[in-house]
Amino acid sequence: MTNTTYDAVVIGGGPAGIAAAWELRDRRILVLERTHRLGGRLFSMSRGDYWLNLGGHLFPAAGSHMRNILHSIGLDVIRIPGNKFAIYWGGKVYKPKAVAALPLTLKMSIRERISLASIGLRMLKAVKGWQQAMQPVYGESNQRRRARVAHYMADISFRDFIGRPPKRVEALFQSAARRAAAEMEDQHAGVGVSLFGAVWAGKGDSMALNLNGGSGRFGEVMMELLGDRVQYNATVKSVEKVGDKVSVTYEMNGGTHTVSASQVIVAVPAYQAAEIVRDIPDNVRTTLKNVQYGPFPTMGIITDETGPMPYDDIYAITTPDASFDMFFNHANPLRTGPRKPGGSLMVYSGGEPARELLKRSDEEIRDTYLADVYRMFPELKGHIKEAVVQRWVPGNTYRPAGFNFDAMLSYCERDDVDIHFAGDYFAEIGNMEIATGSAHEAARRARVRLMDKEKKSAKLKVVGASR
Repeated sequence: MTNTTYDAVVIGGGPAGIAAAWELRDRRILVLERTHRLGGRLFSMSRGDYWLNLGGHLFPAAGSHMRNILHSIGLDVIRIPGNKFAIYWGGKVYKPKAVAALPLTLKMSIRERISLASIGLRMLKAVKGWQQAMQPVYGESNQRRRARVAHYMADISFRDFIGRPPKRVEALFQSAARRAAAEMEDQHAGVGVSLFGAVWAGKGDSMALNLNGGSGRFGEVMMELLGDRVQYNATVKSVEKVGDKVSVTYEMNGGTHTVSASQVIVAVPAYQAAEIVRDIPDNVRTTLKNVQYGPFPTMGIITDETGPMPYDDIYAITTPDASFDMFFNHANPLRTGPRKPGGSLMVYSGGEPARELLKRSDEEIRDTYLADVYRMFPELKGHIKEAVVQRWVPGNTYRPAGFNFDAMLSYCERDDVDIHFAGDYFAEIGNMEIATGSAHEAARRARVRLMDKEKKSAKLKVVGASR
C-alpha cells in the first residue's frame, strides 16, 4: 500500500475525466482509469486512409468545451457533407434533401402518410421549444440552465408524445429514438425531442462534424500529453474525506493503493460514483443510483471496394427494417476529391433489441448485422475486409419521465465540498459536450477550492511564524 498526496485526483478517463485533467494540468494531478486507454466511448482505430469507428463520432460546434480542447491539442474536425435524413424503408434506401419531405418521399399508405406528417409537425414544434430552452439566459448559472432544460417535456414519456401511430410509422420513430439506447416508453419526451433537435439543428457548424483521423484520436493524443500522470487498469474502491483531505483507494496490478488529494473529481458512470463515494448527501446518492443507462453493441466495418457505392453521398441512415437502428458511412466526410478505394461503415442497435443481441456472441452479432447490411446494399458482398463488434456496457445515459436531477445540480453549486462530479449524465441524454462541459465546471470549482485552502494555509503559516 502506498500513500501519496496530490492537488487533485481525477477518477475516470472518458471525455469528462480527460477534460477535468486537462483543465488542471498545471497542478499535481493523478488520473485513475479502469481500462488500458483514455477516451471512453470515443473509440476508433486507424486503418490506412480510413478509421474503424466503434463509438461516439459526432462533435460539437466551434466555441464548445470539446472544440476548445481539441484546438488546444492540435486536433481538427471535418464537416460531414452527406445526407443525414436517409431512411431504409420497405427494402429501399430513401435520401430526401430535407426531413420535411419524408411524408411525401416514402412509399406508404394514405393513413401512414397522414400519421407521419402529423407527428412530424408536432415534432418540429417541440424541437423549436427545445431549441429555445437550450438558449442561455443572462446571469443564469450552468447548473440552473441544465435544470431548466432537463424539465422540458420531462413529465411524459416519448411514447406518450408520439402516441400509437400505424405499425411501420411507429417502428420508424422507435428506431430513431433508440439512439438514446432506450425504448420510447423508457425515455422522457424531452430526450426524444432532443435527439431529433440535434439532427434538425439547421445549416452551419452544428453537430455535423467528425474528428479527423477518428474519434479515438482524442484519447490517444491525451495519453501522450498526460503521460505518467495517468494510472491504467486502476479500479477505484472508495473515495472518502479524511480530515481536510480526500482519500482515494484503488486496486491495480494485484495491489491496493491509497492516495490523498485536496480535491477529487469523479467522472465515472453515475451508479459507480454512488458506490465508491462515501461522503455525499443521501439525496445526491439516490439521484446517482437512479440515473439510467442503456447498453448497446456497435460494429465497425472496413470495406475494400474499388469504385463508387450507392451510399457514398449518405452519412446516416435510420433503419427500422434492420437488426440495427442506424447505419453510418464514416468515409463520407472524406469524399471531397477523387474517390479512394475502400471505406468505413458503422451500425449499432439500442433499446430492447440491443439487450437481446448482447446475449449473443460477437460472431453471432456480426453475422446478424452483416446479413442486413448485405440486404440493404448487395454491392458490398465480397467487399467486407474487416468487421469488429464492440459492446458498450453501461452504454448511453438517458432520463425517464419524471426523473429529477435537481439534488445533484444543487450540490454542484455548493462552495464547501472537495468531491466533485462530472459526466454525460448531467444532460437529459449523454453526449461528449455535456461530459466535457460538466468536467470543465467541476475542475474550475476544484481549482477555486484548492486556492482557498492554499491561501488559508499560507495565512496560518504567517501567523505561526509571527508568534
